[in-house]
Amino acid sequence: MKKEQKFSAKIFWAVNAVAFAFFVALMVVATKYDLQINHALSDGDSFFADLFSIIGEYPAYVAVPVGGVIIFFNAPLFEKKYQRVLIRILGCLAVFGGWFFFMYAGTKLTDVPHLVGFSVVGALGIGAISLWIGSLVNVRTMNKLFKYGVFLIVFTLVTLAVIQISKNIFCRMRYRDMLKEGNFDGFTPWYKVNIGRENPNPDYHYTSFPSGHTSSAAHVFVLCVLCDFYPKLNKKSVRAALNTGCVLFTAVVAVSRIVDDAHFLSDVLVGGYVTYLIYVLCRYLFFGKGIYYFRIAENKLKEVECREL
Repeated sequence: MKKEQKFSAKIFWAVNAVAFAFFVALMVVATKYDLQINHALSDGDSFFADLFSIIGEYPAYVAVPVGGVIIFFNAPLFEKKYQRVLIRILGCLAVFGGWFFFMYAGTKLTDVPHLVGFSVVGALGIGAISLWIGSLVNVRTMNKLFKYGVFLIVFTLVTLAVIQISKNIFCRMRYRDMLKEGNFDGFTPWYKVNIGRENPNPDYHYTSFPSGHTSSAAHVFVLCVLCDFYPKLNKKSVRAALNTGCVLFTAVVAVSRIVDDAHFLSDVLVGGYVTYLIYVLCRYLFFGKGIYYFRIAENKLKEVECREL
């Protein structure tokens, strides 16, 4: 078992070393040809770009309410009433708050009147359905996933904070806004800090770097953690297929953002890769020592196993 773990660790670091080298190489290209790449790929009317502008956000938006459902149904693990109530409240906040943010801030096909009201109604409806689905899940499964649910929320919130702070530091003008201006005088390289940049046109959003959509798409890597929880998924072939699928999905969303005139190559590279690094760090902090359950959940699972014996 130890030999297999060491071998898997070597593969992990080797693959990530190659990925980092590839990332650096592409960033070098982006540093020199960001604007030219957008000129070549620009297509504001692309169905492909519109589709993945919507789908690409789903992994990040779904992570918080899913984590909230898991937390909500783990309240019975706690002995004291106030603890159970607190867990229920935190779970509900994550579920309904997560879906509200999804309805309010998510990309939409058309303009929505009364956006706040629409978001509240949508969050209440989808949140109620989420909790109902959660009630159908086996209690033991919920206990197993308790730590995973907390991981989902922490990872998403940390990533959101890092990406949003970075946007406010670099204040990079979007390519689509340059097209509206009819010139590219507002273009700045990705590494130029523009804190306090004056926005001559309030309709333009100087939030191009890094890409939030690509960051959201990279949240799909949280699925890979499930391989550690279930033996049927804990196979090299399954892990390889899942990781490859996550990389391809993130890459497709990244390309769609360039085609849609929303971002530059450097934007999507940093948005995706920084999110992946935060994912790796959070995964290590939560599960790096091979401890996949909170002690309170592990004790409950052991009790159930003893009863079954």
